[in-house]
Amino acid sequence: MLYEAKGIVLHKIAIADNKAVYQVYTAEEGLRSYMTFTSLRKEKKGQWTKMQPLAIVGLKAERRREESMDYLKAVDLEYVSTAASYDWLKSAVRLFLNEALYKILLTTPADEGLFQFIRKALYEFDRNEFVPDFHLRFLWRLTTYLGCKPICDRSAEKPFFQVEKAQFQPFKTGIGEEVSAWIPLLLQEDMFPLEKSLLLPAAFRSEMLQCVLDYYSFHVTSSMTSMQSHLVLKDILR
Repeated sequence: MLYEAKGIVLHKIAIADNKAVYQVYTAEEGLRSYMTFTSLRKEKKGQWTKMQPLAIVGLKAERRREESMDYLKAVDLEYVSTAASYDWLKSAVRLFLNEALYKILLTTPADEGLFQFIRKALYEFDRNEFVPDFHLRFLWRLTTYLGCKPICDRSAEKPFFQVEKAQFQPFKTGIGEEVSAWIPLLLQEDMFPLEKSLLLPAAFRSEMLQCVLDYYSFHVTSSMTSMQSHLVLKDILR
């Protein structure tokens, strides 16, 4: 059966010079694996160069058996980052988001709203000026589409955020009061704030990054504990 889908490229496994498996999160069916067979002739390999990490593509694929891997017949590029080729900060953030999304979406069912949120965020990240806490805003916002959004009921009586309960508590929980205060702001403010006062201070970024990774590890997938790319962000975005 031939079908079309729109998706976000997350991972590639090269099997041979003319064979590869791509893992793509599709709006229609969630994460799918696609086998490709390509000619070794240079002019026939061009379309597969479009399948870069976090590229947004339209797919034409064939399903031969319901249980088997689908076969990718053609790909139409909707969007791929251009800024990552010359902006090393954006490149580092995209590397982190690619690793995080692959782990998060591995067991996430198809969801058109989720797909469109990720699609729009990646597109706007490339077009806007670099925002050093974009990855944090993105991951906190993503919880809304994953069904695990924190309860933003912070008050003077409950100033500390607790990861396990996804809400604020009156006693210290491991997350400092100042960092806790920023969680509702990152969830609710614009993804690309114009005022610097709305940007998370550099002194809190590492702790906030660890907080959001711990949150995903507890509420979404334990595979977040094996993340590596966040170490680069902790170093360059201090």
